[in-house]
Amino acid sequence: MAMRSLIANFPGKLAPDEQPNFVGTRPAWLARVPRWVILAVISGFVFLLSVWSTVLNNPAHDLEMWWQLGAGLVGSLALLGMRRFPVTVALAATVTHLATPFYMGGFVAQYALGAYGRKRWQIWGTAAVSIVASRSFLREVATFSNIGNFATLVVMMSLLNLFPLVVGLYMAGRRARLAHWVERAERAEREQALIAERTRAEERARIAREMHDSIAHQVSLVVVHAGALELLAERDPAKAAQAAATIQDVGRGALNELRQMIGVLRSDPSDQRPEPPQPTLQDVEALVSASSDAGLAAELRIDGDRRRLPDHVERAAYRVIQEALTNVHKHAGGSHASVALSYRPENLEISVRNSRPAEGFQRSLPSGGQGLIGLAERVQLAGGDIDSGPLPDGGFRVTATLPAS
Repeated sequence: MAMRSLIANFPGKLAPDEQPNFVGTRPAWLARVPRWVILAVISGFVFLLSVWSTVLNNPAHDLEMWWQLGAGLVGSLALLGMRRFPVTVALAATVTHLATPFYMGGFVAQYALGAYGRKRWQIWGTAAVSIVASRSFLREVATFSNIGNFATLVVMMSLLNLFPLVVGLYMAGRRARLAHWVERAERAEREQALIAERTRAEERARIAREMHDSIAHQVSLVVVHAGALELLAERDPAKAAQAAATIQDVGRGALNELRQMIGVLRSDPSDQRPEPPQPTLQDVEALVSASSDAGLAAELRIDGDRRRLPDHVERAAYRVIQEALTNVHKHAGGSHASVALSYRPENLEISVRNSRPAEGFQRSLPSGGQGLIGLAERVQLAGGDIDSGPLPDGGFRVTATLPAS
């Protein structure tokens, strides 16, 4: 149930685009009935009861009866505004009851006063005026005989007038509590939607990082090997064939990883199957070897007690080395690269350095400028630090420190 529709039950809270239906504490079948129809039915029913009582008590059908019927009609029509103007309608019902004792709308007006009144002092003040200005109270004051009869009359009048008023106050409180719980439910639903949207955004960012780190690296190797193949096609057919085979293997690997990524995107959220295995530091030798096969003079050095680290640390370390080697292929062709892994008791230190590019090297691979930014995010999520910058000899360095636990 929409919050706007629920608040429509409160007086003075009507929005321009609000549907004029009774909702909130009313049955579902009644909530679909337009408000003006229900108000008209209540007003018409009160008028019919007033007519019946007036005619029954005026068998002579004199002029006074017609005066009382006219007053009853005016009082009944005033009930049409009891939701918007409950105080005014209650006072109008009091005046109508002074004009005709057979008017039956007083209880309805008192209920509306409690259900739709907005200020407590107005509600109780109007109820007191209705009691004091009633025919019975004024007649008793005019013919005061003893305090006992007067007190009894006051108690009886108070009970008769306050009962519908209290029922109306109860319904208003119930409606307010219902509105509060609906608002809480809607707020919780909005928060869940925001959490789901944030989760989807984080997942998209993770997949984007994985695609950039893995597929971009392999595509870079394909481009490098394709360039070598073009140069070696006629001069050294054996090496050209080797480059073509490498292109085939690397391209197949890139397609497999892309297929896995697409599978993750298309998978059912309720699917409990594990994700495809991610590369770890156990694959770092193959990574460096692939760069060497692509024509980059790369070497790997491992210091300390090599051991298995948490999965997220291993993946982050692997991606740091992979992105750094990819950047060497892109920006420093013909250079020498060194990869160092240092296992410490508290952390893992990673260093990738390359010398200045070869003379005459021209960069042919595009760069989106997102690689190091993505690496920084990945390393920070793993609880580590990363730093990068140029070297004095014209080379470049990427260093990272990741927690070992």
